[in-house]
Amino acid sequence: MIYEMVIERSKYLKKIKSLDFKNSIFKKFFTKLFIISLSTINIFVKAHPYEKSNFNRLEPGNLNISVYIFHDRNRNGIYDLGDKSMVGVETELIKPDGISVIAKSNANGYTNFKMALGSSNYRHINKNNELYTFKVLEPPNWRITTGNKTQKIFFLRKIGSPGGLIAKEPPNWVGLAPNLTIKGQIKGREQKLPSDLTIKAISPNKKKEHVKLGKNSEFIFPVYKGNWQLIFKSKSINWMQKKIINVNHAPIELMNIVAGENKLPIAGKLKIENFDWIQYSDLEKIPDGHLGLKWNYLLAINNKTARGPGYVNILNSGHGIAYSSSGHPVTIEAFKGKTFDFVGGYFTVGWGKANGEELKIEAYRNGKKVFEEEFQLSHLGPKWLEADLRKIDKLIFSTKHYWQFAAEDLHFRIENDLE
Repeated sequence: MIYEMVIERSKYLKKIKSLDFKNSIFKKFFTKLFIISLSTINIFVKAHPYEKSNFNRLEPGNLNISVYIFHDRNRNGIYDLGDKSMVGVETELIKPDGISVIAKSNANGYTNFKMALGSSNYRHINKNNELYTFKVLEPPNWRITTGNKTQKIFFLRKIGSPGGLIAKEPPNWVGLAPNLTIKGQIKGREQKLPSDLTIKAISPNKKKEHVKLGKNSEFIFPVYKGNWQLIFKSKSINWMQKKIINVNHAPIELMNIVAGENKLPIAGKLKIENFDWIQYSDLEKIPDGHLGLKWNYLLAINNKTARGPGYVNILNSGHGIAYSSSGHPVTIEAFKGKTFDFVGGYFTVGWGKANGEELKIEAYRNGKKVFEEEFQLSHLGPKWLEADLRKIDKLIFSTKHYWQFAAEDLHFRIENDLE
């Protein structure tokens, strides 16, 4: 076929030359254009579609190699069922020349480093027959459960591979878990506290221990997963209060313990708001009447569409979470003449830049503020707020610097006729 095309081109050139063009410039242009066109056809004909690659001649490109980071919820040192990817954890890559690079895990838990043999465009992994060190940086109050905080990986040259390099043994996943604690402070009526105030903690295996109180009756002590019983007591004011705290995968912030005050009766049946009803869009405003309450400035969102690490790391069940719209205060109210209990929930701050942001909780009853307290939020993982606020009609959540907080699995008790 190529031979036939060459003959045809020769015939047309002879015809062109035989023409008596008055404009020799146009004649040269037309001849050149025709030759180029036929040459292009020849090149197209010579191509071999779906030709197998010659891997020995492939030029190296670049490829990601990753360290997978996960929240080890059952704290067993293995990535297994129930564990979830973790966003915003930093890993340091130390190169053979001592230069280090730090990268953060993404929304899927992967901390990516670029690998390209001999490339000066990439600051990560570019040399063969060298040892690179991957070191996961533990956040404060977290620990690595998988025993591989530091991994030394040897890279080899591999002709024909995407990046020209391969790892002799690729990095393994790394699991983290927060230090589990119960933290709180006992307050007194008119700021007065009895001198004989005590706290006794009974662990899930029935072991009893006395909890040390600080100067301002604050306390914090380590715990592990399971049901803990706390007994607050003062003989001088004839007061005792018992609480059952279910410790799961998150630290506990215990609030609303007032020496001398007894708890009101519960308002109704327990309802857990996990926001998994969001189905037809990725973002929905919570309508008034949901759970028999009025909602303002709390939005439900599909967890997978969120970009901030706190939105991803808070997920406890299903796919839905909630967050404060534009970072403004969120109000949850009962309809006139009704009350509800707020038991507690999981909370994070949405963005890494706002790590340590303070969340303020206010509760009202008949127009009077009956509770106010603050606690710090993290973007790396949730804290469980154990509030146990009863017979209230308005609840306000706000952040000190107006950063968005995220919330998940909020526990309410709702009056029977509001179901």
